[in-house]
Amino acid sequence: MIDFIFKKQGLRVRVAALIQNNKGKILLIQQHKKGHGYWLLPGGGIEFGESAEEALKRELKEELNFDVVSSSFLLLNESIDPQKKRHLIQLVFSVKVKDQVPTIDPKEKAISGFGYFTESEIQKLDLRPDIKEYFKKKKRTLSTYIPSKWVIES
Repeated sequence: MIDFIFKKQGLRVRVAALIQNNKGKILLIQQHKKGHGYWLLPGGGIEFGESAEEALKRELKEELNFDVVSSSFLLLNESIDPQKKRHLIQLVFSVKVKDQVPTIDPKEKAISGFGYFTESEIQKLDLRPDIKEYFKKKKRTLSTYIPSKWVIES
């Protein structure tokens, strides 16, 4: 019921995983919408009654067949549509997984690809939500709040 109310109001709460390989590169997944490809941290929506960490484990297993070894809260990202019709809250966790090579389920229509990228390579990508500022910081603290501008689709 509450999930329905949130969706009707345009509020989405999403969990995301910041996964680094042994070279320090960050895993991003690719999606296509309206003929345009963009990148994002792997994850997805939290279901009503599910904790953020439970949602994170479920989403990573469903989308990439990853088993989570450990996770710790990293940052909260908030993005609001300038027209105030959509509002995204993203909880990002630093995550360690057993195997660093994802296996994408062929039935998974939302994901069109994946890759590991350096922080400087990420600056050149269409990242959604746009949390590139986080990757620019030399000194990062835990429990960071990062607002980001809404990406208007053309």
